[in-house]
Amino acid sequence: MRDLELSDPRRIGGYRLLRRLAEGRTGVVYLARSLGGAPGALKVIRREHARDPEFRARFERDVAAARHVSARCLVGVLAADTAGGTMWAAYPYVPGPTLPEVVAAHGPLPREPVRIVGALLAEALDAVHQAGLAHQDVRPGHVHLLPDGPRLTGFGGTGTVGGAPGYQSPEQARGGPDGPGPATDVFSLGCVLVHAATGRHPFGTGTGRELLHRVVHEPADLADVPRSLLEVIEACLAKDPVLRPTAADLYAELARPGEVVGLGRTGAWLPAPVAADVNHRFHARLPSPGPEQTEWLDPEPPPPVRPPRATAPPPPPEPEPSSRRRLLTAVGSGGLLLFGGALAARLLVSRSGGAASAEGRRHHTIGLHADLSGPHAKYGKGQRRGVTMAVEELNQLGDLSFTVSLRALDDGGDPERAAEVARALIDDPAVLAVVGPTGDAVARAAAEAYGAAGVPLLALSAGSFGARAEDDTLLLGRPDTATAARAVPLVLDAVLGARRVGLIDDRTADEYSWLVTRAVGDAVDRRAVELTPRVLPAGTRDFSEVAEGFTAAGLDAVVYGGFADGAGRLARALAEAGYEGAVVATQEALGPAFFEIAGEDAAGWYFVTTYTDPTGDPEASGFATVHRERFGGTVEPYAVEGYDAARMVVDAMRALSHEAAGPTRASLLARLRGAEYHGLGRPLAFDAAGGYAGDGPLGYLYRATGDGVRFRGPVEPPGE
Repeated sequence: MRDLELSDPRRIGGYRLLRRLAEGRTGVVYLARSLGGAPGALKVIRREHARDPEFRARFERDVAAARHVSARCLVGVLAADTAGGTMWAAYPYVPGPTLPEVVAAHGPLPREPVRIVGALLAEALDAVHQAGLAHQDVRPGHVHLLPDGPRLTGFGGTGTVGGAPGYQSPEQARGGPDGPGPATDVFSLGCVLVHAATGRHPFGTGTGRELLHRVVHEPADLADVPRSLLEVIEACLAKDPVLRPTAADLYAELARPGEVVGLGRTGAWLPAPVAADVNHRFHARLPSPGPEQTEWLDPEPPPPVRPPRATAPPPPPEPEPSSRRRLLTAVGSGGLLLFGGALAARLLVSRSGGAASAEGRRHHTIGLHADLSGPHAKYGKGQRRGVTMAVEELNQLGDLSFTVSLRALDDGGDPERAAEVARALIDDPAVLAVVGPTGDAVARAAAEAYGAAGVPLLALSAGSFGARAEDDTLLLGRPDTATAARAVPLVLDAVLGARRVGLIDDRTADEYSWLVTRAVGDAVDRRAVELTPRVLPAGTRDFSEVAEGFTAAGLDAVVYGGFADGAGRLARALAEAGYEGAVVATQEALGPAFFEIAGEDAAGWYFVTTYTDPTGDPEASGFATVHRERFGGTVEPYAVEGYDAARMVVDAMRALSHEAAGPTRASLLARLRGAEYHGLGRPLAFDAAGGYAGDGPLGYLYRATGDGVRFRGPVEPPGE
């Protein structure tokens, strides 16, 4: 592993490149991280090969074929771009030494590990052959040793005609119209097993031409192959492909019932010195991306994100947690990204959890207490989809010693239903932590219930909390409402340069508007800003009087603390009064009702939210592409934040999984309270009372246009 060179790219297709892993005949392989933080090995094809139409066609066929095969010891393609100017393919990162590295450091492997390697690689090749394909490049360098067995890499995306000299079969070496097939892979596997057992090649050393000549015309040198393996390897190396066993035959011959499956994560199948080396490599800390600086406001706004409409068609139905779903790979010029469709895996997600998985692993559940059908359904659906994406990715690529699932329950924004939802999740012993609730109306009561039961509660969208009890389990994943509202004066000053500002506390929005307007009033610099506050009684629907007064006063900006329907009426009233200044509101005003009531008068309004937009935020670049491929439609608010929250919770579970009892609600809460997580959205960290303590922005700025809403950027705290 080497540092990147000046000429190396830093980002490709949603992956951030960290180090050089290897250089091959056709490209350079980099250690990379996906937009969700999962490590990967990303191969970039050299320009001279990418310009070759025949190579490009083979590369594309390899990638397409690899997506249809899944096997536990076969490393497939996660993502690729076969059409763009830069050709690349991404694979899961395998944190184990290659077979040649192990043999060079420790000598040949004993008979039993060689037998296990042969059995598991034969199983992987059988899956390839059952799909009507061939690996075509089986060699020692494509075999990695991990604590629970070997992994076979190099499948899909090579673009080469044949394997490495010395590991090609006689029919490959001679050439011919049929090309390599399953029997070729079996021959190459025989060569690999000879290398593992003896430390040398069965056809000696020399130039590529010399090796190919011996492969075709001379017998293999198997003098020091263990006797118990000799007959099997001799059969693999038969010159006539018809005489070789199939991969299924090899597995049946080499595997022992109940012994090959479920080797565990201890490395016990390897000699002690080799196991120590493999475990060290497996658990070594990988490099992390360094910080990237981004400007507050993007001078070139991204394409608009249209606001949700009541008349819009509903998104495709999401699966019940108990359903099976094939993970898809999204490929295109923009790159892809999270999910490994190349593995064609089907994840079984239990609705209630608790039972052990098919592999005997522990199973844990993340609960989602959400408003999925009420006034904050867009927030709840966003969180459900974000958590779902994280759970699917982690089960597929997270190398977990346990399985994890999501149990999502809908409270509809109703306090009575919220109490039922809280009780159901509390009573489910598999639920170790809960994300939610969605809205402020039910948040305090729900938090008290979860606190009394000792269940960690990570709130992402609700923020209007009062003082919290000492035994509270609540963790705020965003600044609370009053703190977030302090972003508004920064927008007034830095973006709008406003010096005469009207401030509307709409009591129809009750405590929320009061918290917002009080925080704005406290944070405004009264020496530089002339503030004109107005309080509107609850139930106010006619905003003409306040609009006319603010227009006559020649104000530079108006700040509105209420909800979406009031914001829509205010927008129309200000337009009718001839107001030409700016208006700033919060996320509670940014809803379908605002656009439906305001119509064309919505254009120009600014909104400060506590959720980012992955289509415009460079830190979350690519997330929207994955989301569209997975769910279709627009990315709902708090999808990114839901993804990060689930990743943080599972990281904490992973850290506690080595304990005899595994993670519990109490140990998980303690771990989360002291943890920091840097994901796609804002960094997550908590103070002693569970309040948000990350170094993320106060909020994010959006602006309405004639055809939607544009993301402008984060609003950082003063001094940042």
